[in-house]
Amino acid sequence: MNLLIVLFLGVLLDLTRSDILFSEGFYDYENLPGGENDPLNRPNTPFSTGTNRFADGFTSTGAFDTSSPRFPVYKGAVANVSDRYLRYTEYVKSAAEQGISPYGAGDRIREEARLKITNIPNYENIPAPKKTFPVLAAIKWNPSDFAIQEGETYNISVFGSDSGYSSQFWYDGGLRVNSEGYSSYFDSISNCYVGMGRCRPYLKKKRRLASANWMSLSCAIGQFVRPLVEVKPGDEAQYRWMPLDESTLQETIFDVGSHVQFRATYTGQLICFANDAHSQYWNNYGQIEVTAVRVSWPPSNITQYQESLLPSCDSAQVVYANRGSIDGPIKCNPNGGGAGWKLADVLNTEGTYGSGAPEEIFYDL
Repeated sequence: MNLLIVLFLGVLLDLTRSDILFSEGFYDYENLPGGENDPLNRPNTPFSTGTNRFADGFTSTGAFDTSSPRFPVYKGAVANVSDRYLRYTEYVKSAAEQGISPYGAGDRIREEARLKITNIPNYENIPAPKKTFPVLAAIKWNPSDFAIQEGETYNISVFGSDSGYSSQFWYDGGLRVNSEGYSSYFDSISNCYVGMGRCRPYLKKKRRLASANWMSLSCAIGQFVRPLVEVKPGDEAQYRWMPLDESTLQETIFDVGSHVQFRATYTGQLICFANDAHSQYWNNYGQIEVTAVRVSWPPSNITQYQESLLPSCDSAQVVYANRGSIDGPIKCNPNGGGAGWKLADVLNTEGTYGSGAPEEIFYDL
């Protein structure tokens, strides 16, 4: 009996020492979740922090250090990252159809994307970009694959019966509500929070968007997935993708209800959800079909950044090369303001040019 106790204590000590060594960074990378010798053949997903949210579920063999938390083993759709890149490719496709740039692009890329649409013959007759997508009540973040760009105007609507939205419902536990959701208040006489005519203890919790109703359709704008490195177009499936960053999306959330039209102040993908408390999604079910339409359409064909890359039409090089013509062999920017030549001198074909200075500063000698 004593021998069994000693053996048990010895095994426990080894396990404890192994756990300490593992926690301190002395571990076998190949046998980590997602490693080459993982018996469950799990994916080697990017490193992220769970923080009581659905995340990757597995640590990465390449970004695991002594400060890394331990992750629970997620199963099912949450742990599947094989098609995560599709959320990015569909978003980029939507951006191209609208003539806008993906998240993080600069002015030059934005203008080039817009000109790809305006250079299409009769582009004014192209229908406004539109997308209908489902929003599940039990999912905290529902991607739309619809691109939004700062400065453009969009319309988001929930279409249903003749009343506009009342034929589409989702459920908050046993409550059947539409995309407008339901309000709540604190009843001091009953000493409880009341929603839809009766006391409901869970209403004391904080919903994600405090200014909107419970279960009201709400949306955010940002990245649903994020590449770890710059992505080469066409090779998206070969890269690793991080999940969305809630701290970044939180500041972009706005209420939709049954309908909203807005001028975007953020760029990214439209991501929607039913406005509930973070811990209350377990008893939600049902879905609502949402339609997003770009209102500021068709795009403008005015160029700004492209012209800034050209030499100024009043520069000496262009004036002499084009022989006084703006439409000469060298393309130029008429608003460049390079050397200060007068436009009349630039267009002059008689061979006499002034300095560009005001006439009153010249004096007879």
